[in-house]
Order: sequence, then structure tokens, then C-alpha cells
Amino acid sequence: MVQAIKRDEAFVEPEGIHVETTQPERRSRKPPILLVHGALTGSWLWADFAAYLAERGWEAHALNLRGHFTSDNADLESVSMRDYADDVGVAVRHIGRPPVIIGWGIGSLAAMLHAERHPVLGLVLLAPSPPAAALPRRPDDHELRLVPDVYDARWWGWIAPMARLREWMPDMEDAELSKMQELLAGASESGSARRERMRGVEVAASRINAPSLVIGAGLDDVVHPAEARRVADLLGADYEFVPAASHFGLVMGSGTWPQVAQSVHGWLEERRPAMLARLAELGAAPVGAR
Repeated sequence: MVQAIKRDEAFVEPEGIHVETTQPERRSRKPPILLVHGALTGSWLWADFAAYLAERGWEAHALNLRGHFTSDNADLESVSMRDYADDVGVAVRHIGRPPVIIGWGIGSLAAMLHAERHPVLGLVLLAPSPPAAALPRRPDDHELRLVPDVYDARWWGWIAPMARLREWMPDMEDAELSKMQELLAGASESGSARRERMRGVEVAASRINAPSLVIGAGLDDVVHPAEARRVADLLGADYEFVPAASHFGLVMGSGTWPQVAQSVHGWLEERRPAMLARLAELGAAPVGAR
């Protein structure tokens, strides 16, 4: 049953991390969800996805990593993936209970880095940036030098003529592509964190004690579905493949995100009893009585 929802926001101090919350009007016993965006983006990426989950009784929190969208500025030249994982920890502290973490792109890698050191109830990784053990190849020094210390969406290729974007992301409508480019304009990303990912970020997969789902996108020009599959194999995770989805389309393309959200919701509901039992074991009783 679809429920009425409400929205709230908070700046978590002293770190200055901005968290947007979308939740059902009536609190439920379902575990909280933390949504972690990827490169150059922010909580805006999850607007439809968060509403979908909240309408079905799940409390969804979307953070903005340091230096992204509405969170405080940061020295992106020196930011690392471990810094982004720390931001995930700040958002978890704000939520007050171990969540299920849903990540996209580098947000998935930050989620894995958090989960290897802290308890989580589950991981859902959409087109995950692969850790070292799942990388298909390592770059040479020339490739690394081509990455600016700070890069923008135009350098990355995500601000481009509409015809080119339609070719890359056929699962997104023109209005969605225009919104994407508008919100990406002026955004910056850490070149140092990108070079770190290219070299390989070590993740201790054996220390991640949570059910996991990885979803790969057939039209993804950022994270090849074979890379997503390698991440699933590394974690011993469930794996799903959406042939018609692009990288952005997984989370905000009307041609594919509803299918992805439905799959994620079904996976969450199937594992909800075990997640609630784990939450009780951790001494974090769920809020509400439903």
C-alpha cells in the first residue's frame, strides 16, 4: 500500500554534512535506509527513488558528501575515498541506528569502506565503483596524470549536447537529461579520490557481515556490468542485471529506475525479518510499533 510521505533535512555538525530525509507520515518498524550518491552528484539524484521507498514504509535518508551539493565545502584536491566513507559514518550517526546502505557509483565504494569497519543491515550497490580486488586493470602513470586535481562534469563528459546524451542514456527523457545537466553545472569532484580508485582501493570484503545486492546496468559507460558482477562475486552478493539501464538511468531515468526500485524493494522486504533481528542484536531497537 502506498503511504503519504513527509520530508525533512538536517545539517550534521560539526562536519557540515547535509542529510535529506523522506519518510512515511506514520513511522514504521522497517530499518532505516541511507542513500549515498556518486561522483559530482548529490542527494538530488535520489529524489524519486527515496519517495518510492518512503511511500512503501521505508525511512530514506540521502546524504551529500563533503564538497557536494548542499554539504559544506571541502578541499577536493586532497579528499580521499576514506574521507567519503567517514561522511557515510556521519550520516549513520545522525540516523542513530545501523541502516541499510544503498550506494551508486563511488557511493557504493564508500558504503563498502564504511561496512568493513561498522555494522550495517544490508548493502545495495548500484553500478558500484569496484574496489581493488574487482578492478579489471590498473592504469599507467600517463593515465593518472590526465586526471585533474579537481574535475567537473564537462571534463567527465556528462555535460554534452543533448543528442549525445540521448545516445548514452536512452532510458532517460529529455526533461530528466536537462535536470541532470542543470544540477551538475558548477559541481566539482576530487581528482585525488579518482586516481585512488583507478589504482585500486582495498576493501576487506571478508569483514562485511551483511546481505548484499549488486545491480549492473547494460548501457553503463562508467561501470561496466562485468565490473559490477565482479563486485558481487567478491562480496558473495546477489546480482541483478538491467540490460536497458544507463549509469544515471539506474536511479533517475523514468525508463528504468522504477524497475530497479521495484527490485530493490522486493529484496529489502524479503530480508526485512533478518534485518530487524540483526538490529535487535546490535541493541538498536526499531522506532514505532507497526
